[in-house]
Amino acid sequence: MHVKQFRPEEWAVRSARLIHDAVLAASHRGDGCKVMLTGGRSAARLYLAWRALPGFDQLRAVEFFFGDERCVQLDDPESNYGLAMRTLFASGVPSGCSVVRMAAEGPDREGACLHYEGRLPSKIDVLLLGVGEDGHIASLFPGGALLDERTRKVAPVVGTKAPRERLTVTPVVIAQASSVFVLANGEAKAAVFRRVAGGADDFHALPACLVGGATWLLDTPF
Repeated sequence: MHVKQFRPEEWAVRSARLIHDAVLAASHRGDGCKVMLTGGRSAARLYLAWRALPGFDQLRAVEFFFGDERCVQLDDPESNYGLAMRTLFASGVPSGCSVVRMAAEGPDREGACLHYEGRLPSKIDVLLLGVGEDGHIASLFPGGALLDERTRKVAPVVGTKAPRERLTVTPVVIAQASSVFVLANGEAKAAVFRRVAGGADDFHALPACLVGGATWLLDTPF
């Protein structure tokens, strides 16, 4: 487990630089980089700061995916894809890069999951995750059956937080990622980190235990 603690006013920029460097490092090691994005208010702050970095527009051969998506229309404020397009890609997707979205707005959610799973690479190089005050990551909520999934990579889920109907990657994808960053703003999320760092290992009660080896990005003392 790794932790980076930044002052609240610096959190977005310094976290963005750290993630940007991880993307560049992965690109240098192989043929491009596979990045999985997340949603939420912390992600929006991070994406605005990342987009503003001098090197963002120079990224090449990066494929951006999503770890989960709400079953809403693309122009809905709750859409993770819409959030990324309004923030990280507000000035366009860097040349030679691509965005692969989860098509969660249609009625055939099982079909959408199969289609998206077919688009996923064998491994994500840089995985970004938000974390909820209840310890959920992606759309894997406490007590959810998908926490035990070991075959499928993408599945529909009914969460405990609105919008409840979603698509999400499963622990299979998370476990195979090379680098994982957890966006943990505020005291409530720092408290989740402290539980994981303190040895909590019941991922059914606290899904964040699945990423105990990640780099946690905090803006409060831990």
